[in-house]
Amino acid sequence: MNTAEKVSVLLLRLSIGWLFFYAGWSKVITFFTDAKDWTAAGFLSQIPGPFAGLFSGMAGNALVDYLNAYGLLLVGAALILGIFVRWSAFWGIVIMVLYYLASFPAEHSYIVEEHFIYALVLVVLAAVGAGRVWGLDRALENSGFVKSNSWLVKLLG
Repeated sequence: MNTAEKVSVLLLRLSIGWLFFYAGWSKVITFFTDAKDWTAAGFLSQIPGPFAGLFSGMAGNALVDYLNAYGLLLVGAALILGIFVRWSAFWGIVIMVLYYLASFPAEHSYIVEEHFIYALVLVVLAAVGAGRVWGLDRALENSGFVKSNSWLVKLLG
């Protein structure tokens, strides 16, 4: 990869990482306030569309709220730091697929909407090994622990 490609990959990784991190942080921070007011219940219970039954059953489940908030936060932090990028991209894609199905069909487009695009960006970051571009994955790959456990390389990159 030349310098322009590395800068592009880095900016893409940092941008989508911040998007996930901030979305998670804005939810997680409410768990530590007196209000403790963030929940996905309102959204999940009002989903119209073909997957309404699947998602309405998740409404009001505290575990779903915590997995959503902390999942976004951790995926974002990992992408920003460039650590376990492939593993994080996988879980980010899972989250985006769930968001996509929850909003299907989208109001402003039919098939390609923002969650679909975010998932594609994560596919690209995993495919090009974005964590190796000025991220912590490169240092981890060179560590003795990863060298002696080569299966870990599949999670890095």
